[in-house]
Amino acid sequence: MNAKRLIVTMVFAIILIGFFIWIIGVFIDDAARKNRIWREQSQKVTDAMNYIDSKKYDVMFYGDELNAPKAFTARRINDFDPESLTGPDGLPEHVGHMIIINDINGNSPIEAGEWNRLHTLLLHENYVIIYLGSSQLKKMQDAGFFFDVYPESTRSIVFWDSGKGMEIGFADDASIVPEVVREGLTPEQLPVYTMIMKIQKDHYI
Repeated sequence: MNAKRLIVTMVFAIILIGFFIWIIGVFIDDAARKNRIWREQSQKVTDAMNYIDSKKYDVMFYGDELNAPKAFTARRINDFDPESLTGPDGLPEHVGHMIIINDINGNSPIEAGEWNRLHTLLLHENYVIIYLGSSQLKKMQDAGFFFDVYPESTRSIVFWDSGKGMEIGFADDASIVPEVVREGLTPEQLPVYTMIMKIQKDHYI
């Protein structure tokens, strides 16, 4: 190989190496940008959970597994008897109560008497009552929770302030969940994450 061809080959190799270094740099910068966006947006969910924790409510859930973020503090109950609602010894000090009924798949039948009990807790003991699902809405109406006509597409409802506050379909629109977080959620998780974001946004507690 003569000197001229050697120089051309070396220049070409340098250009090729430089191009690959630039491409790698672009990928690294893009990955760092996506990671930064993920951290910033997932922090919004964390902030919402921290808001709920700061209110010092005894958060309970009934029905299907909640599929909330791991850091979300909630204890499972299997019925609405006083012993379950009081909770185990050593429960952190709290100033209020929230019951989340997770019935997204319609697997959590609740009898009329239990809805009457929950209605009493809402009206007279200031419990926040959240229902995620649709199969029990008629029973809730029959128990006196609300009398409004609700759209057939309704999949959630929340009651607070001794029943003075109510929002039908409060967790039906998942757009409040940051996009990069929302993209990785299952259909069962979407209303739960939406609920968490809405509790902070609309101050149900």
